[in-house]
Amino acid sequence: MALKLEDVSQYLGQVIHDVYGRRIGTVVAIYSEVDGTVTAIEVSKNDETYETIEASRLECCSDGLRIRPQWLAKARVVERKLDILKKRVKALEDLYSRGQIPEHAYKELKEKLSRELEKARNEAKELKEELRKRSYELENFVLRIEKAMTHLMVSYTAGELPQQGFEASMNYLRFAKQNAQEEKKDIEKHMGNISKLLEEINSVLEKKEEESEITASLPGPMVVKVMEGL
Repeated sequence: MALKLEDVSQYLGQVIHDVYGRRIGTVVAIYSEVDGTVTAIEVSKNDETYETIEASRLECCSDGLRIRPQWLAKARVVERKLDILKKRVKALEDLYSRGQIPEHAYKELKEKLSRELEKARNEAKELKEELRKRSYELENFVLRIEKAMTHLMVSYTAGELPQQGFEASMNYLRFAKQNAQEEKKDIEKHMGNISKLLEEINSVLEKKEEESEITASLPGPMVVKVMEGL
């Protein structure tokens, strides 16, 4: 559902977090259409860095307005498209096999769905590459956090750091590590979802091909020629 200006205006000037609870910045502007539909927000990350966040990456939940990672917004679009294509391809083949739609309409729609499917497959391929890259970045981030935690613990255990500062820093690092691991887990889940949808579409198409091959291999009706005058 599209976000309206009245849904977002209350967060103007407020700190905004992503869906994993990480602080992103402060909402400093809202972009909207004349009907009040929000198209994007402007977020100040620091005094010199600003980012425009598209409305497709925003969601309102019990914790308020949250920002989805770019990959998550893309994944949901691709998954929805693949799911719709899967259902339409199956419906088309089922209707045609039962003789409920004419051949000319079947061929026309099948050609259209084939083009859409090819486009969706390319989008899924590009997205999976993006997800793999992000997963690798998160792995390296976790290693970096673990390195920092190790050095911090050694210095504290050696009596070189005050307890209050040590505990505050450790809590911050644990939070960062946990969020990175949660995001990586979500990436793996969505990669699995996309692969499953592609497999299901291929299964529908392969089943149709097998049925067509079986039909083509069946012997035709026997022709009996009657000879007269014998």
